[in-house]
Amino acid sequence: MYSEFVERLFPLISVEVFALEKPYTSLGFPEEGGVTGYFSPGMTAAELTLIREFFTETKLSPLNTRAFKKGDGNFVITVGSINKKKTEHDFKGAKISVEYGEFAPYLQEVNYYLTKAREYAANDN
Repeated sequence: MYSEFVERLFPLISVEVFALEKPYTSLGFPEEGGVTGYFSPGMTAAELTLIREFFTETKLSPLNTRAFKKGDGNFVITVGSINKKKTEHDFKGAKISVEYGEFAPYLQEVNYYLTKAREYAANDN
């Protein structure tokens, strides 16, 4: 199952995996010429600031999120979590959708195996 998936997707990302030139070799914000998996490439410095301010004001931790620009003034923030829900926000003239549940199947599987591993732990914690 996974080999078919990898064979289909690998040609689409192989340039980025093996590239030795910028921007692929520079982690950082898109506006500064870097690449990141947390913000979509087309975001400007002002938009990155807007998203950071949104995190601060809503007390949403950026540590398990990704932000995508869907159009001018329209953003989607995905949250890695098991529980799924969606909230809509008007923030400083922008429409921001927060979608919980990114990677939910994988996180559920991790929880399952951590529970199983606990049976073999040396202590009860």
